[in-house]
Amino acid sequence: MNKTSLIVLALTASAWLPAQAALATDAAQIANPTRIDFDSYDGLLTTGPEALGHGVTFNGDEGSEVGANIRDLGDNGAWGAGRLFAAGGFNGELRFLFDASTGGAGAFVNHYATGGLPFAVAVTAYGNAGNVLETYTVPVSTAVDSWNEGLFIGITRAQGDIRAMSFKGTGVVLDDLHITAVPEPGTTAMLLAGLGAVGLLARRRLPRG
Repeated sequence: MNKTSLIVLALTASAWLPAQAALATDAAQIANPTRIDFDSYDGLLTTGPEALGHGVTFNGDEGSEVGANIRDLGDNGAWGAGRLFAAGGFNGELRFLFDASTGGAGAFVNHYATGGLPFAVAVTAYGNAGNVLETYTVPVSTAVDSWNEGLFIGITRAQGDIRAMSFKGTGVVLDDLHITAVPEPGTTAMLLAGLGAVGLLARRRLPRG
């Protein structure tokens, strides 16, 4: 196999493998995403568990609402005016459990804020045992007269080991949850086997000194 073929195969492999662990602040950083919105709900007050489809289960703090249609966010403006979203109670925790591990997830978020409260949302990724894999606290500040504004926040991990993700902030609101599509185990195994075979062939073709 020539050098060009090796490069093409390596590039193909890199397209399947997740990026390095990082805070995501753009939905484009979530590779091959499945997107979940809350448009099929209409003001469901629940702490969960609530199956959202696509292998995702929702849990929230007391006062959480799925399919909320209006929220006053104080100094951060308001959400509503035709959009439906998930909203936390005062303690503001929205958690999403995934049926299978994923390499990345994130959502468009904002939260209630005043001068006496922090302007930030904490996003945390959890592993299979409920252990914290990574956590980031991200400032989110929008104009007091704004509508439906916020920031995309998420986490990507090369290990593809995220089993749950939470978003915490006072009166947090969230929409357009993005979850990275993970290759099927069989596909990944075939890819790795192919790379191993290519490496072996390349080694055999090396000139002997």
